[in-house]
Amino acid sequence: MTPSRFRAFLLLLFYGSLFSLPLSVDWFSDRGFGLTLLTEPLMALTVGVLVLGGVGGWLRWPGKAHRLDKLIGIHFGTLFLATVFSGAPLVSAKYLATLLLYVAFGYGVPRVLHLTRVEWLRALGVLATSTALLAGYVLVRHLMQGISYSNSYIIAQPFLQHGHTNLTVMLEPLVLLLNLALLHHPLLRKQGLRLLATALLTVVLMVVAFSYSRASYISLVMQALLLLFYVGWREWRQLLLPWSVAACLILTTWQLLTQTHPDAVKVTDKSIVHELGTVSDFTPTNESNAERKNRWVFGLELFEQEPIIGVGPGTFPDRYLDFVRNAPSHVNYTITFRRMNSHNLYVTWLVEAGALGLATGVMLLGYVGLRLLRWTWRRRLTPTQVGFTVYFLFFLLHSLTQDFWQEPRVIVLFWLAMGLQRYYERPTPVALRQTAATA
Repeated sequence: MTPSRFRAFLLLLFYGSLFSLPLSVDWFSDRGFGLTLLTEPLMALTVGVLVLGGVGGWLRWPGKAHRLDKLIGIHFGTLFLATVFSGAPLVSAKYLATLLLYVAFGYGVPRVLHLTRVEWLRALGVLATSTALLAGYVLVRHLMQGISYSNSYIIAQPFLQHGHTNLTVMLEPLVLLLNLALLHHPLLRKQGLRLLATALLTVVLMVVAFSYSRASYISLVMQALLLLFYVGWREWRQLLLPWSVAACLILTTWQLLTQTHPDAVKVTDKSIVHELGTVSDFTPTNESNAERKNRWVFGLELFEQEPIIGVGPGTFPDRYLDFVRNAPSHVNYTITFRRMNSHNLYVTWLVEAGALGLATGVMLLGYVGLRLLRWTWRRRLTPTQVGFTVYFLFFLLHSLTQDFWQEPRVIVLFWLAMGLQRYYERPTPVALRQTAATA
């Protein structure tokens, strides 16, 4: 096989894995072994073929390590060290292997293949298409079953074992992409195409609205404000009509579904007004917030036990379950028997990899943030720069109340964004010639 044909085959695997990413479902065996089908086997196959191509000489490995490459290596080196000293090494090893698969696929594959602009656009188009299909599927489920707090969890369960926020978080980049397209893409100046983009935006926003996810509501408001800050009022007001149309259709559909499916709302369900009014309520009456607070407080107690290297990557869920099962009457904690992470990326790093894990993780995110901050001081940002900056900021925002480091639908997109940003910042041939002439 020639190198060009091998590369074309690998690209097909890459695109296929990306397409399967939003549409895959969580599968758990009786022994607790988790797998996201079909995307994780496809990602593993893609990475394996990538390694085979590098060893066999069909692919050329990058010659020089970028600073971002080194920071990623340092962070994962710290996680490996924490795995070696973990109290549950098998759990930590599986967790670390999963994280390495995601970064190798989302960041490593484009890095080794040296994707061109057209290939990047195809990758993003494939991912956006499958994400739109997911939004359409979820919306149809809501139209058939109605809207309620409990339904938002039930509909999300084929894709996630717990919760709905992770499902909507992966829709937010699609909302951002549609907003930027409505603002800047020349094709969307045509009335028909603009109407089509508005319809797709309405579908995605409708799914987010029906999710009862307070974090996603806040994130979308922040996205709108950040777009206003970066593009200015003169351009931003172009979004008012599409958003107004979407809001009217969402409210109308909500009212119709409430009347059509009155049995969808259970006695224990919370109203949307109640959900929005309890954002800052961390008392035991608010299970979602109280559970987060309990996990954060317990996480800090675990950090005091192993402050340098942590208790081991991926071990927090079992540690917390063991705690609540053996001390259910503890005055500071609400009883909950869900096997989940700490619901805060930074607390997870601190607990599972200690101060070293938190430091290297903050260094990694901080480096990306500083590079984006340089753009902010420029007088005029390009649409691509605005997109990168807004996406990164709402990823940081969500990480305060969620831990997406092992959620493939979210974190693979994050690594893709990091790779795309690096591609976007690469020196152009003109810049390289100017630098050589100056030297």
